[in-house]
Amino acid sequence: MGRVTILDTLLRDGALSEGVSFTPEDKIEILQLLDRLEIPYLEAGWPYQWPEDLEVFERARDLDLKGRLVAFGSTRRPETDPDRDPNLRALLKADTGTVHIYGKAWSLHVEKVLRTTLEENLAMVRETVAYLKELGKEVIFTAEHFYDGCRHDRGYSLEVAAAAVEGGADILVLGDSVGASLMHEVAKGIRSVKEAHPDVTVGFHGHNDMGLAVANAIAAVEAGAEHVQGTIGGYGARTGMTDLSTLIPILKLKMGIDVVSDEALANLTPVTRAIVNKIGVGDLDYHPFVGYKVFAHRTHSHIAAVLSDPETYEPIPPEAVGNERRLLLPGIARASYLESLAQRLGVDLSGDSAANQRIREELLRLEEAGYTYEDAEASLELVLGKLTGRFHPAMTVERLRLFEVIRGKHQPVVEASLRIQLGSHDEYVAAEGTGPVTTLFEVLLGALREVRSELGPLEDYVCGIRLAAVRVRTFYPRGKQELRARVTVTFTDGERNWSTIGISRDLIQATWQALFDGIEYGLYTKAEAEGIEPPLFK
Repeated sequence: MGRVTILDTLLRDGALSEGVSFTPEDKIEILQLLDRLEIPYLEAGWPYQWPEDLEVFERARDLDLKGRLVAFGSTRRPETDPDRDPNLRALLKADTGTVHIYGKAWSLHVEKVLRTTLEENLAMVRETVAYLKELGKEVIFTAEHFYDGCRHDRGYSLEVAAAAVEGGADILVLGDSVGASLMHEVAKGIRSVKEAHPDVTVGFHGHNDMGLAVANAIAAVEAGAEHVQGTIGGYGARTGMTDLSTLIPILKLKMGIDVVSDEALANLTPVTRAIVNKIGVGDLDYHPFVGYKVFAHRTHSHIAAVLSDPETYEPIPPEAVGNERRLLLPGIARASYLESLAQRLGVDLSGDSAANQRIREELLRLEEAGYTYEDAEASLELVLGKLTGRFHPAMTVERLRLFEVIRGKHQPVVEASLRIQLGSHDEYVAAEGTGPVTTLFEVLLGALREVRSELGPLEDYVCGIRLAAVRVRTFYPRGKQELRARVTVTFTDGERNWSTIGISRDLIQATWQALFDGIEYGLYTKAEAEGIEPPLFK
């Protein structure tokens, strides 16, 4: 089989999932994660639908991404010149070399949604693509509802595809936009368009309403598709779309198509887990290839077989996708991704020293309590720093109070008071805000401001730390029946971002832990980077 390119639309189509929302900071972080997978096309937003995406495109230009940034939009409106269309104007403000345009390929949508004629819709497709090509753009055109249209008026859907080719589309994508197609229908559509337009790259965009998105993408590739769109984690409108964390290893390891390098594929598990944890929607326990339980073996017979030859119960080597084998019987030493993360942070846990054994036991205890660090390596670095003596904490909370009061008749205000030991200083501070997270953050920073003389060169630095994002999810720890809250807080100092996590039965306690650890981490690492003695931590 030939070359196949991938487009990830997590930041656009994935944002249509119920419960999913992204800040510009989230999008920048996720773009950097996705780029570790060497995905050729990274669709970063829809400027007309979400004007704030223009900030994302502007900031992303400084990231030195390997993948091409893609802006998304639609064909021009009926009876509107392309250069006067507000949607296309917003699209062009993103200033990307590649643009992704969709147009209607189902007569029902043309007549009842766009409320225009079939002929005008063809002109909209042709003229929009031609206009963008004249401006020097690489144009990806998705024929939305192509397969739905083929079931009702096949001739017209093929005319829409032809209009995009006439306009000069570089990649022509056939959309199974409500996930209602079977594999043979997808393959037939790909073959028909390729036969009619042999010089055009044909792709597939499929949704998962019937659970067939990945299967349909495979059918499309087998039929000759050279481009596939999807999202890491399968996020998308309604029940989602083609899950690239499943499709990519199938294409590479089972079908022999080099969609990404071996090194990029080995990043698949940590990148996918980091993205899912950051989004806070979805559970990867049983997810193919990247799930926590995919390579877990529990019975004597299965473990004996796997130890004899991993192929007996494993479809691929787990390390190929950055995952790991887990042997669950007592007395069997099980591997832990925590050890590999620790090694990346300069701590070698491979030896059998008493110190290493103590560290491993603490990490495993935390893991059993639900602590995973793919999206919060700062927390792991902090734990390891304290266990190895790299960090010497001198911030001790003596008492924290948080409560909500009503000011006037209707205005709610959250107040916090904190007594904290900072080195040799015992400080009592208070703060108020509109919500518990920001109030807790401010009361902690307020305590540090009270000991400015002890902060030395880091006085101004502390004042510049900001909250970038807060994510909350709930889960049941393995083997437990008690619901826990997992709070991830991302901080920024204007030059770098870092994230810490807190886990507790109580949401506020989990939040406080993440906030406290995040401030500690920021101070420790900034002091190290500047080569100064850490304030308060002598």
